[in-house]
Amino acid sequence: MPEQRKLLTYLVPYVLMSSLQYQFAKDGLKYVDPMTFMGIRYFIAAAICFVIARNFRPILNRDTVLLSFFTFLSSAIWIYGLEYVSPAQSAVLSYTMPLFAIPLSVLLIKERVTPLVWTGALVGFTGVAIYGLALVSSGGSALGAVLSFGNAFFWALYSVYIRKLRVQDPVRTVATQFFVGGLFYLPLIPFVFFLNPTPGFFIDLGYVSLIGGVTSLLVWSAMLRMETVGKITTLVFAVPATTVIIQSILTDQLPTAFSVLGICVMFAGIYVSRLRGAKQTVVISPVNTSVSGPSS
Repeated sequence: MPEQRKLLTYLVPYVLMSSLQYQFAKDGLKYVDPMTFMGIRYFIAAAICFVIARNFRPILNRDTVLLSFFTFLSSAIWIYGLEYVSPAQSAVLSYTMPLFAIPLSVLLIKERVTPLVWTGALVGFTGVAIYGLALVSSGGSALGAVLSFGNAFFWALYSVYIRKLRVQDPVRTVATQFFVGGLFYLPLIPFVFFLNPTPGFFIDLGYVSLIGGVTSLLVWSAMLRMETVGKITTLVFAVPATTVIIQSILTDQLPTAFSVLGICVMFAGIYVSRLRGAKQTVVISPVNTSVSGPSS
């Protein structure tokens, strides 16, 4: 189906971009404190999105400000958690997100969720839990795990709000999301400021701002305009699985049998959620799902 092919053209690059982001963000924390890192990232991403939109006016309404606040909370908690766990561990724990996103989408925007989508989410979460057992056995940080779960909740919340705001200009919405989110970082930076502007810092900042920031969030926003929150969020169980594989390649350390089993179960969850019986009614909005700027 054309719609499925279009979704795939967004999903594959999103999975690759998001999987690599954990590596660059973890490395960046060697040169800068978490709040300054994310604050700079947000303002760079906001400026680029406003340029793409050819409109520098933020969209300031209640839901967009809430979207920005939830995004800020998600990334702030995520980056602090990343100090205590590996990139692969952070990815896997953060992708408990679908289990929060599905009930939140039912509660906040009244989406219908079929039994197969629920089943796929639960199967995928089982894969996350299996990997989590491997994390505990390897002495992973409990604080890092708790922070990663917190990130998952607020990421789910802002994903639901992106879906809720699908009738707005997608690029200006993301630009506002970054700009207002960046403002929330400003009062925190003076208390924790540390920066060592080496070439490595600028490489890491460039990736998390341009690829993991602007491009990734625009693509995520576009996907959430195509299908319901339940179906899209279950798809991204592919990200932690891919991150584990990438980390294994970079470190020359093969994942344990438990980790491999967890990865396989995550992909099984994606498969179950995409079965034909999981088809859902989607409200077609007049908004263009393209991530390009408006023509006007």
